[in-house]
Amino acid sequence: MNERQERIERLVERWFAAQATDAEERELRDWFRQAAGVPDSLREAQILFGGLDALAGERSRERWKPRRAGRILPLWGIAAAVAVVIGLFVCADLLRKPYCYIDGVAVYDKEVALQTTVYLESFSAFEESGRMVDELIRNN
Repeated sequence: MNERQERIERLVERWFAAQATDAEERELRDWFRQAAGVPDSLREAQILFGGLDALAGERSRERWKPRRAGRILPLWGIAAAVAVVIGLFVCADLLRKPYCYIDGVAVYDKEVALQTTVYLESFSAFEESGRMVDELIRNN
């Protein structure tokens, strides 16, 4: 292998590693255009550079003009955004876990659950009267 081919192989490696300069890339392109007998180790790079040259040479027959978007497109965009927001709220509601259950109903707020237990304190009076009845029964 001659010195020129070794340099080209190093440049190809640099190019694939995205380290080649513009001048090095131009050198590679020129070499692949003019090279007659490319070694097998550089065949893929030659095909790639040939394809890049072909793409660079393509031109559209028509002059490109930006289209003016109709009114339907923005409405679809708004509808899609609304659907995403609704989906997020539904998922958030399904994924959150309750703090506790009171009478079979899920309670998500700790403060609400603690306030509910205040209402249960009135049942302690029943417990006290039940204890007094038990003592009266034992004593008699």
